Amino acid sequence: MAEQNKMKRNIGILDWGIVFSVIVLFVAIFIPSVIWEEEESVKTESRRRMAIINDAESFYYELTSEYTTNGEELFSLVEAAMDSLTADSLFVQEQKINLNNKIYEVNMNRGFDVRVDTTFTKSQELQRTFKDTSYQISMLAADGGESTQKWVKKDELQFYMDDSLFQSVDDTEIKDVSEKFTDYARNKFHLIDDLLSCPLTGEPYILEIDDTDDSYPLFMVKSPVPEDYTERRFGIFKFESGKHGFIKDGNTSWAELD
Repeated sequence: MAEQNKMKRNIGILDWGIVFSVIVLFVAIFIPSVIWEEEESVKTESRRRMAIINDAESFYYELTSEYTTNGEELFSLVEAAMDSLTADSLFVQEQKINLNNKIYEVNMNRGFDVRVDTTFTKSQELQRTFKDTSYQISMLAADGGESTQKWVKKDELQFYMDDSLFQSVDDTEIKDVSEKFTDYARNKFHLIDDLLSCPLTGEPYILEIDDTDDSYPLFMVKSPVPEDYTERRFGIFKFESGKHGFIKDGNTSWAELD
């Protein structure tokens, strides 16, 4: 009897040992994969933010013919210029923008607002249905022959009615028409100050201007995170940031790093 109890106890210990081993194996496989995903996610988001800053800087240079290392000023001016042109389509060429008690002299190109929107805002493909009205009209022949009939759109009708050969509107047709279109306004993107900071450390990105060549200054935005940056996860695991890289003169360093 004692021998049986001892055997059962040994089996129980063995079972628990197997369960514990499975748990350890699961942790050893699962947690590192979660950490790797986090490393890639943070790196991807950091590079996305640097790309946004770099694109905004290009628009700033277009407006002012110079770069800036002031991130808040950068975002504010580009947003203000875009909003001004959206509100007034004649707000082009040499203009002045009063922003935060400072007057900026800018050169606004037509379509600047659209280019900013399409650069930063993720478009949505939508479908809309509307009533389409067509008119059947009669027109005299230019050579004096018999009149002819044709269908024209609503926005074309007045053009034909002003023609000396126009005779009459004979019929009207209204039908539902569906069309696909690209919408940039629904999820409109804004240059918020949070994008100026690294998602990992919260430190601001480093903005620099290389003006060694006065005729061709270069702008660079780089991550504030050291390449050897690490954090502990769950006590025994390590989060490694890796190389988040930089963008200089529009060229990304991670094209070579990855």
